[in-house]
Amino acid sequence: MDCGTCETSAPLEMHKPEVVDVNLSISDNAVKMLGDAFGDDRSMALLVGVLSGGCSGYMYDLQIVEDTDVDCQELNIDGFRVLIPNSSSHLLNGIQIDYEDRLMGGGFKIINPNAESSCGCGESFS
Repeated sequence: MDCGTCETSAPLEMHKPEVVDVNLSISDNAVKMLGDAFGDDRSMALLVGVLSGGCSGYMYDLQIVEDTDVDCQELNIDGFRVLIPNSSSHLLNGIQIDYEDRLMGGGFKIINPNAESSCGCGESFS
């Protein structure tokens, strides 16, 4: 086992993803549901992030927040504040946020042109 102190050990390289100016869209169904959730209070924001995990490697994280300490881009889309963490901007550029009504309850769905694959539940991607 190599403890990392030997001269033969190569240094660990960390690669920070490039920050991308995000463009995204929100479907009419999603705008309606966000309107119901936000009401008249437009001081709140929709934080659209990515977490490590899920069946395929990453999973989406949507939260309604007042503010965040995370370094984010702030977009104004259809009158809603949308926050995108810069650390996941390369994964979220070009997404469409949709809302689907289903027999067993509805939910937000992310259509992501950057995803190489996604799981059957549609909540995670790689």
